Amino acid sequence: MSETPSVSVILVVAHQRARAELALASVLAQEGVDEVEILVVDSAAGAYPPLPGCDQPRVRVLIPPNREDFGEMKAEGVRQATGDLVLFIEDHVQAQPGWLKALAKAFDGPWVAVGAQVENANPHVGLSPIVALVNYGLWAPPVDRGEADLLAGNNTAYRREALLAYGDTLGSMLVSDTVLQWHLQSRGGRLFVETGAVIRHLNPTTLRNCLLAEFYYHWPFAGVRAEAFGWSFWQTLRYLVLSPVIPWLRLRRLLKLNAQKGLVTSGKLIPHLPHLVLILYSAVLGQVAGLISGPDRGVILFTEFELNSPRPADGE
Repeated sequence: MSETPSVSVILVVAHQRARAELALASVLAQEGVDEVEILVVDSAAGAYPPLPGCDQPRVRVLIPPNREDFGEMKAEGVRQATGDLVLFIEDHVQAQPGWLKALAKAFDGPWVAVGAQVENANPHVGLSPIVALVNYGLWAPPVDRGEADLLAGNNTAYRREALLAYGDTLGSMLVSDTVLQWHLQSRGGRLFVETGAVIRHLNPTTLRNCLLAEFYYHWPFAGVRAEAFGWSFWQTLRYLVLSPVIPWLRLRRLLKLNAQKGLVTSGKLIPHLPHLVLILYSAVLGQVAGLISGPDRGVILFTEFELNSPRPADGE
């Protein structure tokens, strides 16, 4: 590219202030942050003091008009951002040194989106290693730097103009990065994994929260996907009929991935295989709910869980 693109970082926060404070601090500690705009979309503004660091000149606090919709809050950040690139980071993620510069530099290529390598921030707590394998195993080290079919959800960098092209539908597309990335690729966009950018992600740890996380995420995922790609009645019916098979197909892929990367030891994986199957079935039940009822109710449930459910760190 002939000019260095400007960058905006978008962080959506709610009631989990301690972890949100760490997420923001990890961004403010990045090399080159003085040249970056940071937008804190605070859905709990008024209930708490501003997060430490929000008084810095590069930080703007936005109060979103729709505080029940995670996608719309992210979209509000995109619309108010001034950067050519928007870098999303979750409130339960900490960016590691070099994250900011590595993501921005990767856009020297023809990519519409660039994603990071993902490490588990609470590997010794409950079922965290299992859910990390399910949701982020593809981007857990070791991972190859290069073009990809999919990037880690909710912690991806995009060209802002590509997102703004979605207009009024941007909020629904940003509920699920998976659907957004598939749709961008259908428009000719290309994705890239930058291993020089590393994040550490806190995962749910109890069986109940793991099941809820999968159910609530996949409800809007399925509804938005059907809408975005114009699924017919027959496509939807076919998916519903075949849905009981999906967990077993995913289980096979996950076991193969784990064998390749060694993310979860057999001593931890084998005892938790029943839990893993339950988690995969919970994801399918969420998809069934989304296909039958649409994404709207699922978006509200997912937003509440995503922003406010506990994710204890190691040692807590």
